[in-house]
Amino acid sequence: MLSEQRYKIIMDLLEQEPIVKNNALCKLMSTTRETVRRDLMTLEEKGLLKRIRGGAMKISKGAAPSAYESFHERKQSQVVYKEHIAKEAVKLIQDGQVVALDSGTTALLLARELKGRFRSLTVVTNSLAITNELAGASGIELIVTGGVYKEDEEAFLSDFASLIFSKIHVDIFFLTTCGISVEAGVTYQRMDEIPVQTKMMKAADCTIAIVDSSKLGVNSLVRMCGIESIAALVTDVGISAEQKRRFEKAGVHVVVAPERSE
Repeated sequence: MLSEQRYKIIMDLLEQEPIVKNNALCKLMSTTRETVRRDLMTLEEKGLLKRIRGGAMKISKGAAPSAYESFHERKQSQVVYKEHIAKEAVKLIQDGQVVALDSGTTALLLARELKGRFRSLTVVTNSLAITNELAGASGIELIVTGGVYKEDEEAFLSDFASLIFSKIHVDIFFLTTCGISVEAGVTYQRMDEIPVQTKMMKAADCTIAIVDSSKLGVNSLVRMCGIESIAALVTDVGISAEQKRRFEKAGVHVVVAPERSE
């Protein structure tokens, strides 16, 4: 069955039902879960639906997508995929290292994975949510940037929050973003976080993007850096073979987090 035929079947179903499930689509179209996920990702990128856990939901006609989602709103999005990414990303960290975590929701899930795994790990962050998560955690030395607190991001932003990075060395910076593509690099909807993340990147030996597949190929408003600044990308099984090939051709090592039981 051609992809265009599958797209039509999916959209026809969403005209009848507000939500479609991956398992039902697999049976209906006699195809694999990976193919269904790629189809849903493509349709989401076109603004025709919104992916949710285990399927997709209809987008109301005439409802313009929000240019900005708060930290709380983003915590509800793509949760299972972000958890898979966090479980894979933690494998890249060694005892004794210094890691920087920004204020993204996938970084918060990675912070949860750190607890109880290391005897000596230093974590630097501008996120109040991550600070609360790791406060008192055994084996973790926590450094908080401080700065101007932004409630909608649950994080410390502005130039004040970036001053510490000229004084410290970071082994790995785990970067989250609104969009990442070979053409435009790393992009965001707002400029607030970029000064802090830029300094995190400069202080680090390498930068690893931890990004769910709905952000791949997306070019948001504000450009932070080119794709050459990213050493590796950890993402979920929703990445297409072509997307993986293009990132790797651009010099980015791609790690695909395996699917786990939902």
